[in-house]
Amino acid sequence: MKRISPIRSSRAEAPALLELKTSLQETQNALSHAYTAFDYASDPELTEACIYEIQSLQARINYLVRQIKEMEMCAATAVGAPAGRARWI
Repeated sequence: MKRISPIRSSRAEAPALLELKTSLQETQNALSHAYTAFDYASDPELTEACIYEIQSLQARINYLVRQIKEMEMCAATAVGAPAGRARWI
């Protein structure tokens, strides 16, 4: 079964924006794996390590989303779209 990415990319996107979106997808996959590791952790120290990893990945996702939104706002403003009306996918 083919997996459909929740992040759609247009062919006209800047390479930096595409790289951010790719990094976001990879981080989301890593977060999914971290949650799985947490579910199977039995040692308290290992559980704590999983919690720190999950928090770290969530912080990275928040950062990447902010960067993507900012970059898309700049691109939309440069194209001539009114500020605040940029489309975030």
